[in-house]
Amino acid sequence: MEEVTTALKPFFAPGSIAVIGASSDPEKPGGRALRALVNKGYAGRVYPVNPRHATIFGLPCYPSVTDIPGEVDLAVVSVPAAQVYNTLERCAQKGVRAAIIFSSGFAETGPEGKLWQAQITALARRTGMRVCGPNCLGIVNTESNVMASFAFIVDLADPPGEGPKTVGFVTQSGAFGALIYAQALAGGVGLKYFVSVGNEADLEFADFLRYMVHDRSIRVIGGYLEGAKDGWKLRRVAEEAAEAKKPILIMKAGRTSAGARAAASHTGSLAGEDRLYSGFFKQTGIIRIERPEELIAFVPLVTAGRLPKGRNIALVTTSGGAGVVLADMCEGLGLSVPRLGESTIAKMRTILPSFASAQNPVDLTAQYITNPEILLDSLKVLVEDEKVDIVLGNFDLREPYGVEVARRCMEIYRSTDKTIVVSPWILPGMAEGEGVKMLRQAGIPVIPDIFQAVRAIAHLADYADFLRKREGRKEKSPAPVPDGKCRIAELGHLAGPLGEARSKALLAGFGIPVTREALATGKEEAVSLAARIGYPVALKVDSPDIPHKTEAGALRLNLRSEGEVAEAYEEILRNARNYKPGARINGVLVQEMLPPGIEVIVGVTRDPAFGPAVMFGLGGIFVEVFKDVSFRVAPLSREDALEMIGETKGFQLLKGARGAPPADMEALAETIVRVSHLALELGDCLEELDINPLMVYPQGRGVKAADAMVVLRRESKWS
Repeated sequence: MEEVTTALKPFFAPGSIAVIGASSDPEKPGGRALRALVNKGYAGRVYPVNPRHATIFGLPCYPSVTDIPGEVDLAVVSVPAAQVYNTLERCAQKGVRAAIIFSSGFAETGPEGKLWQAQITALARRTGMRVCGPNCLGIVNTESNVMASFAFIVDLADPPGEGPKTVGFVTQSGAFGALIYAQALAGGVGLKYFVSVGNEADLEFADFLRYMVHDRSIRVIGGYLEGAKDGWKLRRVAEEAAEAKKPILIMKAGRTSAGARAAASHTGSLAGEDRLYSGFFKQTGIIRIERPEELIAFVPLVTAGRLPKGRNIALVTTSGGAGVVLADMCEGLGLSVPRLGESTIAKMRTILPSFASAQNPVDLTAQYITNPEILLDSLKVLVEDEKVDIVLGNFDLREPYGVEVARRCMEIYRSTDKTIVVSPWILPGMAEGEGVKMLRQAGIPVIPDIFQAVRAIAHLADYADFLRKREGRKEKSPAPVPDGKCRIAELGHLAGPLGEARSKALLAGFGIPVTREALATGKEEAVSLAARIGYPVALKVDSPDIPHKTEAGALRLNLRSEGEVAEAYEEILRNARNYKPGARINGVLVQEMLPPGIEVIVGVTRDPAFGPAVMFGLGGIFVEVFKDVSFRVAPLSREDALEMIGETKGFQLLKGARGAPPADMEALAETIVRVSHLALELGDCLEELDINPLMVYPQGRGVKAADAMVVLRRESKWS
């Protein structure tokens, strides 16, 4: 933590700033940043650097950074791309600890720009000077008025009556990130930190997140992400944030193939497989948001400091229609709108008029306008119901009753530790009334947009669930996984696809159940092996060059006699050679015939940012047709594996459909965990792995790999 704070502190709390390429024109990057530092009252020393000026904005201007008489903590570089490297060399010579590069014309422009950017990276590594950018909008710390940015946001005023700034924001898109910042201000949420990372030649998205995780004043961290540069680093940061109970909300772009292409051309980052990011976020507790409004709505929930103990929500409205819509939305987002307890309903009926609904959602009707007391009495009853974890109220707080209702709501809020959220009626163009202001000042979450209120509550419930599960995992000892390194060593110097026999031997070394089988290199041997294994048997070609045996006609099932085995052996070899002349053929596998079960697939793909990622879904042809799969990043816990299984539509089959017995979920989850450990042991040498199908049997009867393929991405060096 200390190392993080020390390394990045010059960006956020510099004692002095040099603006290199300073300008007297406030519309130019070097002019806007300099003017903002002066106008906002930055307390440190500011040094404009430009050989064509003697003074700018009343400050002495220096020809070069090396001419500045005092120390320089932070350099803001706003010069043409061709001059950036020499400028950074002079900064290093001066002893500058950190540099922000506004200049564009680097990796985002093509090969020459990539070369220039690589030189910046090398300089940062060689000198120890940390760099943000290039091609970025810079950094803002609104608490100490560090306006090291040329974005329009440096000219914006803080929201009126704002309390302590507890939000940090990091973005891979400068302009869009600045718009999100401005939108947060308009929504009454002031940010302490704004960071535009640009091309990430040195410091990256996760580095700045980590700084904010370890800043005690920051409670919520937001981000706009197109693609992680280092997935492992992002994972470590997410784990540190979870330990500190600081939620991270990320707007991840590149969900579609078109979006992914746009992301790659925009900052040179890889958007990656979107489903993998979604799985990674769930695995690490990062909250994925779709719109900036979700971050804005979430902040008051976190600053209130109350995490719901469950997902049961009670809705109180003055419109029956609104209650129905909200109930649908809650259920769609994973919240539960439970039936209230009988005693609660009985009490509600004594409070409400006969034509109002005492069920959940509670409909106060227009009677609330003439008798606001029914709202307050209803809230008291609801917070006492053991089935209710969260209460969301949607009602009017205008005068003549707004202040009194707010005062009484504050009393109810202080009487309980349950999550209570108020979504007051505020029409477009209408100012907040005194009642609303009172609730905000009392720390009660107030979210005027009722739909954003529901989303924010769902995010909070998800986050609370994650933290509870995380604590449960810490208390449990992970199940031991067999050490399969001896099997890895047997691979020798192989590369590319392995045959099925070698692939399964590798799986078996990690305790993954596989079919009883043996490799035959002659017809008579195949017949002998079939007798030893026991009929019926299956025969299939074992070739690293023929992964799809059915298409090649190189698979025969349910063979029940010596004659059938002998005939199938010759036919399989003939079909395989015709299908792919020159294919390497190790022989023919003779396998036990497995009884029917549910076919699933467990696979591993190698992501450029995250490394090995584990996939689960329905097996056989269904994985290609329906693409009903889920992802997590290795290593996985048992709980991660169970969540993966539960996310797929195939989960309904595994639970037991139409009277079928439930499948052996524990054995399936254990296999997924073992596959993740295998993938980590193989490391960068693994390109992909497929167990398809993995047969899943009824509870207590386990699983078994019917077919498997491992592909090594380069020559192995383990032996």
